[in-house]
Amino acid sequence: MKTRHALLAALMAAAVSGCATADFPAEKNITIEQNVCCSDFSQFAWIPLTGDQLDIAIDTHSPVAEIEGGKSHFAAFAIPENINRLQVTLNSWMSSEGVFAPKILLLDPAFKTVKTYSLDTFSQKNSDMFHLASYQTQFVMDREQTPYLVVYSPETYRRGEITIPHPERIRAEELGMARPMVTDPVIQHSNVGSLELVLKPLSLRAYRADEVKAKPAAEKAPQKMAPKTSTESMMAESEAFYNQKITQAVESGDIAVALKWLDEAKRAGSKSAEATFINLVSLKLYECKTTS
Repeated sequence: MKTRHALLAALMAAAVSGCATADFPAEKNITIEQNVCCSDFSQFAWIPLTGDQLDIAIDTHSPVAEIEGGKSHFAAFAIPENINRLQVTLNSWMSSEGVFAPKILLLDPAFKTVKTYSLDTFSQKNSDMFHLASYQTQFVMDREQTPYLVVYSPETYRRGEITIPHPERIRAEELGMARPMVTDPVIQHSNVGSLELVLKPLSLRAYRADEVKAKPAAEKAPQKMAPKTSTESMMAESEAFYNQKITQAVESGDIAVALKWLDEAKRAGSKSAEATFINLVSLKLYECKTTS
């Protein structure tokens, strides 16, 4: 951790002095080539909403379904056995690589959509010292009425973009300073992105162990969709994906995004992401020294 922070500080100092590379937007592509995983919601694999927070990467390895007439990567969640009502705050983080513009479906026990949260119901949260800008919304799930949650991004959303205030402009407004001559970033909506779900149980439920054993298979949350722990091995494709994302972020000078991908990779069980990050930052510092 100390090594990472030292390298981060050094690279930020280099960026201020002009060594960091310019941040050019990648070419936008909203086409999804992967085959769909399921023909209806009942076939989805569900991630249990346990703990205080879940961080989920929507990437090219995420499942694909045809929802409301179009293909999309998605994440599916289920309220756990011991909770009756659960408050969920969902953030979809914005970075130079784009943002997953979310649409939320809440399903009943029969997997029928009973409530929808479209993008226009989300608020736009500006970045601060600790967080990226995000689309954010808050809602409550009920075990009897809305035990299932699906997050996806329709094709019409993925064609869009959002302009967010430049951090320097936000800082100037907070301090009552003159508005700086900066251009507000335009963030492209994307096929992929990063989600955070902050969880707050509002009502707990007691249950017998035999209830879980007798529960129909369709209502259980299969283990294969649960987030991996750091002790599990990661597939080579996933290792390559995270290393590519870290490389792209460092090369574009977006270290905050690189660190976020690094943290996600380590939580998912990556054994090479940290070494990739350190090597890239070390190389960046070396290039700065040789060109100064």
